[in-house]
Amino acid sequence: MKNTIFPNAEHFQIPRALYIGAWKVWFKRFSEHEAWREGTISAEGNNIKLHQLMENQQRFSLEVINRLMVPWSYRDKSQVTEEFFLMNQDVIRKVHGEDGKGFARLTDQALDFWDGLTFLEQDLFTSYAEARIQADIETPSNESVVIDDHGLEVIGEDIYPPIVPDKHASDMEFAKALVAWIEEDPFTPMYQREPVGEAVSSWHDRLKVFFWPKPRNGLMQVSHSADALMYRAEILAKGIEKGTEWSEEDKMMAVKTANEIFLQAGVPQKEVTWENVYKVMQSAIKADKNSIAKMNSGWSLLASFATHWLNGKEDRIPMVCWNSRVSTSIISRLDFLLVEAGYEGLGDRFPEIGTVPGVGGTRPRETSLKWPEGYRSWQTQVEASKFVNLMVECLNTEKNEGGSLKYEAMPIPTGGGAPWSIQGVQLVLFTDGY
Repeated sequence: MKNTIFPNAEHFQIPRALYIGAWKVWFKRFSEHEAWREGTISAEGNNIKLHQLMENQQRFSLEVINRLMVPWSYRDKSQVTEEFFLMNQDVIRKVHGEDGKGFARLTDQALDFWDGLTFLEQDLFTSYAEARIQADIETPSNESVVIDDHGLEVIGEDIYPPIVPDKHASDMEFAKALVAWIEEDPFTPMYQREPVGEAVSSWHDRLKVFFWPKPRNGLMQVSHSADALMYRAEILAKGIEKGTEWSEEDKMMAVKTANEIFLQAGVPQKEVTWENVYKVMQSAIKADKNSIAKMNSGWSLLASFATHWLNGKEDRIPMVCWNSRVSTSIISRLDFLLVEAGYEGLGDRFPEIGTVPGVGGTRPRETSLKWPEGYRSWQTQVEASKFVNLMVECLNTEKNEGGSLKYEAMPIPTGGGAPWSIQGVQLVLFTDGY
């Protein structure tokens, strides 16, 4: 059996290596010891909601591991059942403690399988598992789920913005002010509540220190894994743009590409059919505010991957990934700029740029103005992308008094620089909104 199956999530499946990687990550992150190979973990099924499991200090449990492996819509019901053990006997087995309570441990077969993987494969799947913890954790409930890394003091945003636009300034002027603020604001990368390296400033240096989901996976590694998926997403999206009917091979590639994007980001989705992928890509390249295609933090990332080739094209809108981190960065800073400019309410200013709920790091952040909810909204997806594209334009065109470009070029993993893209900007915003 190559996959681990979750019968209580309509038989959703993940690679067996991802499940073993998650087991290892949970022991290293949340156990009092690191004996993941021989260790046991509580395996009592529980139907309470995921946020309640966190509140009851049950983070180190099979129930929480399993729930974070499945799509958001299944996360508020038990994923530890007798059927789960029966269908995954090659990976996990149930044992009983002296008090009669149920525990689980990996099978010898699972350990042999893990040992047979290359070190590169092992590192890849533990990174995918780590992403499940670091990503936006969505559930059917409106209550936030806090796994860890929450409650930090805000890092950065400790300088007054160098530019505060006039109240009636254009959106572009507000974009310029936000870009200038991030350029000068010190930033300290954080991981597990600890700083990673020294503080930096400037868009260029912020992107150079980007990592996901852990410090060993820096810009080089992230770009390497994303490039292949962007390439395939571009082929599929350009076919839609030309009106070409997808072949059976295209349909298979669409599902595989989407699932791998979700896997890397730590945001598994249900109903990943070629039809749904097609609708999201079509809506993204058309910037369709009225779309009824799927939309959340995961599908927004697919929209971004599918439109990266629109960077620099006149009158086109490459999509930003509008998740809780990116939205927190933009909205918290815009909110401050608007208040300083004299706004007491949003009114007609950015009426469709909405919030995305998320907890972790410095999120949620307080705002002075009442911003609309933008979760799962194509209106917000498109309008937020328009604003971030203004920021991209600023980074690529704004000049100093001497006529030279004001901002350093976007660093690229192979060395040197390139014009800023919306994907590069969103990585900076992603860490800024942490």
